[in-house]
Amino acid sequence: MNRVIFFIAFIILLIVPFSINSVNDDGVSYFEIVKKLKNEIISIVVKTEITSPNELVFNEEDRLLLNKKSKEFRIIEAKNLENLITIYASEATSNNKNINTYLAKFEWRSLKENEGGVKGIYLNGYDFTNSEKMDSISTILSETKVNTIVLDVKTDNGHILYDSNLQEVNELNNKRVKYDQSLLLEFKKEFNIYLIGRVVAFQDPYFAKNFKNSSVIDATTNSPYSQNGQYFLDPGDKKARDYVLNVAIEACSLGFDEIQFDYIRYPDTNKKDLNYQNENTYENRIENINSFLRFSRDILNGMGCLVSADIFGYVLQTKADNGIGQHLETIAETVDFISPMVYPSHYSKGSFGYQDPNNFPYEVVSAALNDGINRGIEEEKIRPFLQGFWHDTQDVQLNIKAAENKNLDWIIWNNSSQYEVEYFTKIES
Repeated sequence: MNRVIFFIAFIILLIVPFSINSVNDDGVSYFEIVKKLKNEIISIVVKTEITSPNELVFNEEDRLLLNKKSKEFRIIEAKNLENLITIYASEATSNNKNINTYLAKFEWRSLKENEGGVKGIYLNGYDFTNSEKMDSISTILSETKVNTIVLDVKTDNGHILYDSNLQEVNELNNKRVKYDQSLLLEFKKEFNIYLIGRVVAFQDPYFAKNFKNSSVIDATTNSPYSQNGQYFLDPGDKKARDYVLNVAIEACSLGFDEIQFDYIRYPDTNKKDLNYQNENTYENRIENINSFLRFSRDILNGMGCLVSADIFGYVLQTKADNGIGQHLETIAETVDFISPMVYPSHYSKGSFGYQDPNNFPYEVVSAALNDGINRGIEEEKIRPFLQGFWHDTQDVQLNIKAAENKNLDWIIWNNSSQYEVEYFTKIES
């Protein structure tokens, strides 16, 4: 009889761990099935004829029932194991995303603590294969405190500068390959740099002309809206949003440390008769820009890339979205960093009390950044683009000084990738 009790106990102990809190496809608790199965097994054992102390004998009907219940148990066990694997996979994916996000932030934090943060220059992606310009860039990376490169991934012209596998890229034939993963990683390793991939978002002549339904439409011509040769995608259009994000995902996989979205806005125009999928209201503009950035950051952070957004300099001063969907407080919440373009030459006459703002780089950059800081934006989130064009060496140095005096990271912009070593403080030997 002890063997009988052991047999029952063994079955119960084997089944119960897989049954708690589990439900089958019909909504029936596995726990209830186990209880029923246990009672049936006990009933069978009680009816069994025992011919010797060491042997249990079952009739044919009992054998069939036990076989049936054994099969049911194996199905239950397999289903619970499958559920456990699914739960584990889900948790592993979540944990992996958290680890990647942590590592990405840790790398930036290490840069902040060890080198004073991001000190960067923009490298026009088309120049990555220009040996003369790359020699100059190499000298700057070797001899100055510059530790970051912003490199084009998707350009203002709508070109993709790596070998993309996206269906839209194949349809548009807009690849202009300048680098691959091995070249990027070699570049990063050689100069020990932080590498940011610039993705032009909602300004894309290729995509707008070929996917008209995804573009901003000029109702007067019933064609994609053009502004000084620029063509804008509708920030509320799913196909446009998916395309931009998928480019960013591929770029992150190539080895970039951060993805920087530029032209993350609506067209900067007062023109009427422009058609969008969503009514062109303040609320819709803010929602479309911020929801895209928020969703993108969640995915890209989980892959190990931080996310930043370029914004107009005057966004630091104005309380509204300026008709373009860039509202300072809300956009700052959706990304890891914002890069206001505080170029003195771009401010109108009289800005900050200066008749010619371009002649007062330190004062103008300082005043502009103060406005952002005074609105409660975390200083670590503000990483301005500074002017590296139409300025002499001293002017560029004053741009940098204005940012560093506020303990801010910075990036210098020059569309031609031309910089002087003298712009930057030399590394002490």
